[in-house]
Amino acid sequence: MSQTRRVKYRVCTMRRGKWIVAEHMVNLDAALAKATHLLDMKRFERVRVEQEFTDPGAKRAVVTTLFEKVGTAPKGFEINIKMLLTISVTLGVAMFFLMRYLLGTGLR
Repeated sequence: MSQTRRVKYRVCTMRRGKWIVAEHMVNLDAALAKATHLLDMKRFERVRVEQEFTDPGAKRAVVTTLFEKVGTAPKGFEINIKMLLTISVTLGVAMFFLMRYLLGTGLR
């Protein structure tokens, strides 16, 4: 029966509050290295490594969290002063040409 028992490792990432399985691995060291690499990318809120033990003969499965670390939250969309200035100038120019067109066609 011990031959059917399996131990696998899952590397999971959290983005926008949802956990996603990034990769399944057989080696714990490789899973921890992958989790560290994903944390260094600074794209995920959290990263964790889970050990999944399955025993089909006994009809059971156990999942244990071995490693979990908080990363950096992804940056949201920010409007800076340069973007505001560009938008306002573009709208001003557009309004100038629109008014010129409307006044030009209205006088004929």
